[in-house]
This record gives sequence, C-alpha cells and structure tokens, in this order.
Amino acid sequence: MKKTILRSTLLLIIFSVVSKVLSFLVRILLARTLSEAAMSYYTLASPTMVFIITLAQMGIPSALSKVIAQSSQPKKPIKAAILLSIANNLIISLAFLFVLPIMAHLVLRQDAILPVLHAILMLIPCVTSSGLLKGYLYGMQYHHQATASSIYEEASRIAFLMIAFHLLPQLHAVQMAQLAMLSISVGEIASSLYMFCVLLRKKKLSLHVPKLFSQLNRQAFDEVLSVSIPMTGSRFIGSLTYFLEPIVMMAGVSVADSLGMMQAYGQLHGYVLPIITMPSFITVTLSNVLLPSFTYHYARGNQAKARKLFDTILGCCFFIGLSCSLVCYVYSEEILQLFYHSSNGALLLRQLAWPFALYSLQAPLSSVLHALSLSKKSVLDTFLGSFMRILCIFLLSPLLKEKALMLGIVGGMLITTISHAIRLTLAFKHDEKKTHFLSVFPS
Repeated sequence: MKKTILRSTLLLIIFSVVSKVLSFLVRILLARTLSEAAMSYYTLASPTMVFIITLAQMGIPSALSKVIAQSSQPKKPIKAAILLSIANNLIISLAFLFVLPIMAHLVLRQDAILPVLHAILMLIPCVTSSGLLKGYLYGMQYHHQATASSIYEEASRIAFLMIAFHLLPQLHAVQMAQLAMLSISVGEIASSLYMFCVLLRKKKLSLHVPKLFSQLNRQAFDEVLSVSIPMTGSRFIGSLTYFLEPIVMMAGVSVADSLGMMQAYGQLHGYVLPIITMPSFITVTLSNVLLPSFTYHYARGNQAKARKLFDTILGCCFFIGLSCSLVCYVYSEEILQLFYHSSNGALLLRQLAWPFALYSLQAPLSSVLHALSLSKKSVLDTFLGSFMRILCIFLLSPLLKEKALMLGIVGGMLITTISHAIRLTLAFKHDEKKTHFLSVFPS
C-alpha cells in the first residue's frame, strides 16, 4: 500500500507543479502585456474577486468531497450541493449587481473600474460549477483527474489571453483589465468541461435532469452545510485578518514611522511571503486528497489505514516545507534576485524560513479535523491565531516597529498550527480509548 500511496502522491505533485508553472506563465503574460494602468485596475479588483469566489463557493466543494467519501449514496449529497449552490449564486449575483457600483465609487474610488468588477459576476457560476465537479471527483477518489483539471484551466487562460490580445491590440486600460478578468472564467469553463468529460467517460454522471432534484431530504442538506459553513468561516477569518492588518499596523505607529512600516509591509507581502509559502500549492493538493480518502477509510472502521495515510501525507508535507525553508535560508538573496531582480527582504526571508517550515503542516491538519467533524474547532483555532496576529501587531508596532509584523505573522501561524495538532492528538487518543473499550466490552 505504501508504494501505491507514494506513486499516487508523486503523480499528484507533478500535476501540481505543472499547474503552478502554467499559473506563473499567466502572471508573466499579464505583466508583459497589460499597461501599468490596466495592471492597476486588475490588481485593485482582485481582492473583490477573491471575496466573491469565497461567497459563491461557500465551502461546498470541500464539504462535498468529505460527505460523498463517507456516503453510501453519493448522488444525494451532489443533488443537495447543486441546489444550495444555485440558490446561493442567485443571491450573491443579485446582491453584487447592486453593490459593485457603490464599491467602485465609494470604496475603491475608481468609477472606471466598474466594467472590470462586472466581469467578476460571470465568474460566479463558472467557479461554482468547477468547484462542485472537483469536489465530486475528490469524493469519488478520482484524485488525479481532479488535480489535472487545474492544468486545463491555466492552459486555456494562456491560450485565451494570447489570442485575445493578438486580435484586439488597440484596447484601452479598462478593457485590457476586463479581458484579464474574463480569462479566469474561461479557465474555469475549460476545467469544468474536462471534469464533465471525465465523469461521462467513467459513467458516473447522470444526464437525467428531472431526477436530479427527486428523493431529497433535509439530512442531505444538513450533511453538506455542517461542513461547508465552518470551512467558509475559516476563509472569512483569513480574509478579514488580511484586510485589517495594514489598518491596525498604521494605527499603532507615529506619522514619522509610517513610511518605514509601509516599506516593511511591502517587502513582507510583496516579496517574502509569496516565496516562503510557495510549497503550499503542493501541501493543499495533498490535503485535498487526504480529506476524502481519510474520511472514506475512517467512516468504514479502518482507522489503521486512515492513520497510515495521514502519517504519510503529513510526512510528505513536512519534508516539502522543511526543504523550502532550508533553500530560503541558505539562498535568500539569490532567490529574491532570481524572481524580482532585487535582494530587498533577504534578511526577513532568512528570519522567517525556519518558523514557516511548520506552516506546511497546517493544511493536512485542518483537513483531518474537518474529516473528524471537528470543523468548528478548526475555525476556532484559525480565529485564535488571527486574533493574536492582529493583537501582536497592534501592541508591538509602537515598540518594535517593522519587527512587530514578523512576530505577529509567525505567532499567529504557530498558534493555529499547534492548536490544530493538539486537537488532533486528543481526538486520536479518544478514538483509541473508545476502540479499546469496545474490544474489551463488545456489545
């Protein structure tokens, strides 16, 4: 079994690396093609896009993979997930149709950006459908196909952008940014078509639409929502923390120190964190595999196989994180020079290298907590880490200036990761005692 897991894990890592390389090529293509103004519009609209995607998916794809893996009737959860997604998408689309003009005028203070924001609305059904299909594939144990869909997504984006910019060379800044935003929807559509064809080929998809909404009960909805809502809560907490961080940081320092703090913030988020967290695309991919697979074995009473799978993936994630930390510590200046043609932030990268080796454990630990129906406690750990991060920055900024940012981020990350590990250890010990009790006193 160990050889099968390692072979499967290696193949998933290869798919993830190819997808990440293609995603990086998309960034290069946009950077070289978009004008400075167009890139500003696109970048300014991106946080809104991420926020809308979080609302549109509502954690349903990840919840679907877990529920299907532990269900003997996988069609019921997918029906409930589709109905919930349709209702949620209608509400989100109508709400943002009215909210976006207000955001452009009052919040972003850029009326010209409205067409770019409107392009995000098309993304809502696209990202929802691809998310549902991916969650279904993961739940049915088709990990390779689900991961490979990202390759089709990024490749189609590159093709669309190259063709569109070649055929329409005279676009102004807003139109170029709008086209870049639309390319995300094109990628999601291509990914959905690929996954749809996979399910048709495996004869796992029913085309009888009238039967799709029959034989549903409240339990199917409750199973999906009980996992999706806490997962959405975790993402909301992370987004809110990211939003509040610079506000709290600037509130705690004097006007004279504000420039230095802003430069440190730019180095941290613009240069250092993207590199130090780069392995997360692999650990998240492995965690997406771990959630349904662990649930599948655990729900069928095969705890030993589930624990072995968890230990293997956790070890792989830690090895990846530790390797990245070692490279970042030894070659900090060379890495920054390679990616950004600047060595700014080299010292900060070395200081964060070793603590962030533990960051690679956060995704698999969180996935198993969700698999054990401890989603609410996982959200509580995330909230605790985020709260301590903001509190640390607020209290230490007047005293430690730029170092407060590093301490806040490292402290918040460690609190969340260690809390996850403690909860999981206690949960495993509780299950071991329960299994031992049942073996001694069988019913």
